[in-house]
Amino acid sequence: MFSRVNRHIIYNFFILLGLVVEARSLRSALNLRMPAVEETGRRSMRQLGYAMFYLFLFLVAEQSTNISRVFLFSLIPLLYLILFFTNQILPRKINEISHPKQFRQTVILLGPMEKVKQINEWFKVNAHFGQQNVVILTDDRVENTTDGLRPSGKLDDLERVLGGPGVTEVILVEFPRTGNVQRYVEICEAHGSRLLVVPDLDVIFGHSVAVFEDGGKFFLGLREEPLEDPINRFLKRCVDIAVSLPVVLFFLPPLMLFVWVSQRLQSPGPLFFWQPRDGINNEPFDILKFRSMHVRDASDVRLPSAKDDPRLYPAGSFLRKTSLDEFPQFWNVLCGSMSLVGPRPHLKSYNEQYRQVVFKAYVRALVKPGITGLAQARGFRGDAKNAVEVASRIESDIEYLENWSFWLDIWLIIRTALQIVLPPKTAI
Repeated sequence: MFSRVNRHIIYNFFILLGLVVEARSLRSALNLRMPAVEETGRRSMRQLGYAMFYLFLFLVAEQSTNISRVFLFSLIPLLYLILFFTNQILPRKINEISHPKQFRQTVILLGPMEKVKQINEWFKVNAHFGQQNVVILTDDRVENTTDGLRPSGKLDDLERVLGGPGVTEVILVEFPRTGNVQRYVEICEAHGSRLLVVPDLDVIFGHSVAVFEDGGKFFLGLREEPLEDPINRFLKRCVDIAVSLPVVLFFLPPLMLFVWVSQRLQSPGPLFFWQPRDGINNEPFDILKFRSMHVRDASDVRLPSAKDDPRLYPAGSFLRKTSLDEFPQFWNVLCGSMSLVGPRPHLKSYNEQYRQVVFKAYVRALVKPGITGLAQARGFRGDAKNAVEVASRIESDIEYLENWSFWLDIWLIIRTALQIVLPPKTAI
């Protein structure tokens, strides 16, 4: 269908398409600072993932069998190395071209001395931005310093200092706590100088903050929530259906037969166990599991704490160890009350207890509960034995909702599948 030359042009097009989509998917605008090696590695791996996804998508759609495996598996490491060195070197080269040495700027740092020192350290790391001379204005009393930083005046001296040559930028090192901000704006505008503000809103709020814009309105939130984006929610729901539907149709029926026979032999009674749990926004829903305990103990809400817990019948212990008792929850996923990946749903009484340990425990309910989650992938399974474990689980759940991505879900699904085959020591 395609000649060899045209085929490689098409391959390059889909690789480029993946890189463009990756760049567009970044939450923040592209910057030119020098990234750390670890950050460069993550970014390069992300770019490689997008590029390979779109390339494989084309190969599957075309049903191509002509591509050389040697070419393909040599392309992957080579492309990663190219992306890594490009991401590491290109920002500095662009800055050297954009900020030649003969056009160095003088910058005024305005505010408390402690935060002035922090910004000055940032300047040292990012000297390639072109800021060279630093003038400090502060109302703090400064004694002898060993770092060479000495104020050139008070905050009220801004207009006088701006009258000097070569001053192009003023940086407020903290968000103004008084009504002087309008005055600073007027002075900088009158002298044609840029005014930048370091928004230490995390200090004001006592919590990290995120800025959102919609329809020309800006909002401050306490965290990034990727799943507030309807497209991300739709994508996550598509994955939920794509996985849960075949499991419910093809895998669950024979597993139900195996569990039913085991129960008939060891602990006659209902096949399933329904229990109310707190879901998204702490709205209650009924979670579905294979019954793993004797009928007389089914109403006991305490989680089994040991492999030889007398409430478990023998096959029930095996179901819990391999997490097979959780498979009916794919029905919950298909119905929409759960997701494949998310914080594990707790009993309301457990949620209230956890809230006594971690005051922000209810934040985890901002997303749908899941069959598995980041906390489970890190080994936090079964009953939490102490306050440290409770805090670790809650922090993992909140970290998940703040950093959700399609690839994070895929990684957690794969890792959970491996845990079913090789159960961790915490499995009961």
